[in-house]
Amino acid sequence: MGWVRSSLGCLSWIGAAVIVVLLLLKVLLFDVASVGHNGMAPTLVRGERILINKRGKPVRNSIAVCKHPTEEGWVVGRVAATEGSVIGSFGDVLRIDGQPLQFEERGITEFYNEDNDLKHSVVWGNEVSGSDEHRIFFDQNRKHLVHKTTVEPGKVYLLGDYRGYMGQDSRAYGLVDAASCRGTIVFRLIPVGGLEPKIAHGYFEVVQ
Repeated sequence: MGWVRSSLGCLSWIGAAVIVVLLLLKVLLFDVASVGHNGMAPTLVRGERILINKRGKPVRNSIAVCKHPTEEGWVVGRVAATEGSVIGSFGDVLRIDGQPLQFEERGITEFYNEDNDLKHSVVWGNEVSGSDEHRIFFDQNRKHLVHKTTVEPGKVYLLGDYRGYMGQDSRAYGLVDAASCRGTIVFRLIPVGGLEPKIAHGYFEVVQ
């Protein structure tokens, strides 16, 4: 029985070591949070558990978590433009420094937005921004409604991937202090339902 007690003791030490390593990773490198709204749908859906890289910088196309510029709390959005850049829209086309971003439409889907308890018919597809490609939602009129803005030094412009959802990005609260960002979202731990199979989320996957 001595070898049994020895093995159990060894397993206990291994378990303790794993816990310590996970705690250190959480304190030093990562944080876990829950998505609070649907402004980033279809990339992030309200209620999903995500992993934040604390060392992630708010570079263009990253998904940053930053302090709200005028209120208490945090905001999340895709970094659409950084200091010195000019962002704006013309009709249904988003432009960065005068260059239009390509949108590849993939279809129309029904999306239940828990934030306002309404079901919306939305256009979905991929937006190409530099070397990055990510999914976005449009309302059926496909309007961006982004006022022409020059990003000031030390600031970033956050834009939600659900372009018809007003109130949860820089179109509502203005530019965000880049130094206030606590990191970038890099990984989905636990998804929620509500998206059609073609764009549904899975457990433990990289967020782009």
